[in-house]
Amino acid sequence: MYDDILERHEKFMERKRKEEEEAAKVSGPPHYKQGNIECIDYLRDSMGHVGFSYVCEGNVKKYVHRWRGKNGLEDLKKARVYLDWLIETAEKNETSLQLELPL
Repeated sequence: MYDDILERHEKFMERKRKEEEEAAKVSGPPHYKQGNIECIDYLRDSMGHVGFSYVCEGNVKKYVHRWRGKNGLEDLKKARVYLDWLIETAEKNETSLQLELPL
C-alpha cells in the first residue's frame, strides 16, 4: 500500500514538474533573464512605446504564422503573450500608436 502511494506521488510530482517546465517556455525562459533585466523589459524601455508595439505585433504574426509547422500550442501561447503586451501598450498610448505608420 505504501509503495502504491509513493508511486502515485512520484508520478504526480513528475507531471507537475513537466507542467512548470512547459509554462516557463512561454512566460519567461531562463535564457531571457541574463543580468539584472529581462530582455523584454530592455526592449520596452529602449525602443519606446511605438517601437515596442511593432516588436510585439511582429512577434504575434510570427508565432501565429508558424504554429502549425513548428511548436504547436506553445507558439500560440507565445503569440498570446505578445498580443497582451501589445494591447497593454496600446491602452496606455492609444492616440500616439494609431497615428504611427510603418515606412
